[in-house]
Amino acid sequence: MGPFRLACLTLALLTLGACDAPPPIRLGFIGGISGANADLGSSGRNGVQLAIEQANAQGGVRGRSIELLIKDDQLDPEQGQRATQQLIDAQVAAILGPMTSTVAVASAPLATRAGVVMMAGTVTTQALAGVDDQFFRTIGSTAQHAAIMANYLYDKRAIRLVNLAVDLRNQAYSKSWQDDFSRHFQSLGGRIGHVQHYTSSAQTDFVSLANSARSGQPHALVLITSALDAALLCNQLRQQQPDLLLATSEWAGTGELIELGGRAVEGVVVPNYLDQHSQTPAFMAFRTAYRQRFQHDPGYPALVAYNAAQVVLQALSAQQPGESLKQTLLRQRDYPGLLGPIHFDDFGDTRSHTYLTLIRNGEFINAH
Repeated sequence: MGPFRLACLTLALLTLGACDAPPPIRLGFIGGISGANADLGSSGRNGVQLAIEQANAQGGVRGRSIELLIKDDQLDPEQGQRATQQLIDAQVAAILGPMTSTVAVASAPLATRAGVVMMAGTVTTQALAGVDDQFFRTIGSTAQHAAIMANYLYDKRAIRLVNLAVDLRNQAYSKSWQDDFSRHFQSLGGRIGHVQHYTSSAQTDFVSLANSARSGQPHALVLITSALDAALLCNQLRQQQPDLLLATSEWAGTGELIELGGRAVEGVVVPNYLDQHSQTPAFMAFRTAYRQRFQHDPGYPALVAYNAAQVVLQALSAQQPGESLKQTLLRQRDYPGLLGPIHFDDFGDTRSHTYLTLIRNGEFINAH
């Protein structure tokens, strides 16, 4: 065979090999990754990226690599809907995220109509519970988590009168948490005092907001806000009433609360989806890999999003011919999580643990 014919044959074989290479599986991620309150979205994106990078390093799914398309919802429901439609149009196999309940409530119907699984991140609103749709999540609803905080304040801290500061910018979450907490706290015999609603913005007057939120001499004040707002409110509240017991909902429980709050957040009670001191092999391996990849410790949004991505990847690996991804998820139902098993009910909902913490010396420690 002459050199020219040999070169042609080599080129033909290379071209054939390229044609035979399977196309990547596309997955989408939606989260608020820009602006002053990007801690949830950025951390969630990191968790998803790590899971996909690890999967690709192991050969992908059934020999196909995973391609991640990232969309910024800017914590805005309309932008979330646009991002969801863009990912549907890109023919993703599933959507990971969003990270906030308000965006999820607006976007989940689009995914359901398109038949695309939406495996949410840190979305716990009751509004999406018990619905036969394409929406799944790997953490429980606010009904579970808010009750844990109510029990702790009433039983462990002997609190009988609680005020609430509620940011309505993420209303699908914050109102759901408020309602579930209030209902449970009152069932124990406690009272809900003043509820201060507001919509966070660059113009929010945190001095006046803190003063209004503590009206009526409550025994404790619970902040149902982002980490940024909680830090700003704690700073004002410590100046106005240093001995007032302060607590938050899970929304505020990121590292940003400690970074921005400093001494003002010492002693604050923070419920969390993450046990930073877990010694389970899966979590320890995740924490080590996350530190190596991003040069800091993972927060709860990263853990939840990593779990969500792992569930989708495992379901894609188990998917049978002619079976939708939703059918696969519900056929298997049980998936390993970093801190414990994840079990889906018929509606794609699950239950998960709440880890109550206190901030001590700039760290989250277990509350007792």
